[in-house]
Amino acid sequence: MQKPIILFLLIPLLAACQQNKPAAKPGLTAVYTQAIGDFIVAANEQNKTNFDTLYFGKRANGQPDDFPDIELPATINHTVIRLVLPEEGTRLQNQRKQRVYINLMGWVEPDTASFIFVVFSNGFTHQYDYTINYRYNPATQKYKLKNVQFAGPPFK
Repeated sequence: MQKPIILFLLIPLLAACQQNKPAAKPGLTAVYTQAIGDFIVAANEQNKTNFDTLYFGKRANGQPDDFPDIELPATINHTVIRLVLPEEGTRLQNQRKQRVYINLMGWVEPDTASFIFVVFSNGFTHQYDYTINYRYNPATQKYKLKNVQFAGPPFK
């Protein structure tokens, strides 16, 4: 009879000690915002492109690289940011081929963060990819840009 009583008392204690997932959202928002800002700067330098609006696919396929449940600022680096479902991205590309749709995959760990920006335009034609990597700096408690890698056609 002692085991059910111990379990009954232990379960609330374990629940109280668990880390609260929503508390991580402000940190995720900050690093995703930073990555998008760094992407905009890198793409403007590499491709001589000035974006007015970027459409990001808000994928939720149950995979580790799905877009997190966060709210991004309306603008980043003077560029309007819109989160859209992938089906909406397809519709938007069919309406206006010069729109830029990005499939953003991210992996945020305690000491590193990595992002891949897969860029589509011209009626959903794969334009280029950017990989952006960060290392966490405990002194500043922020992610610091490690490197930016560009891959354009032909893709390997």
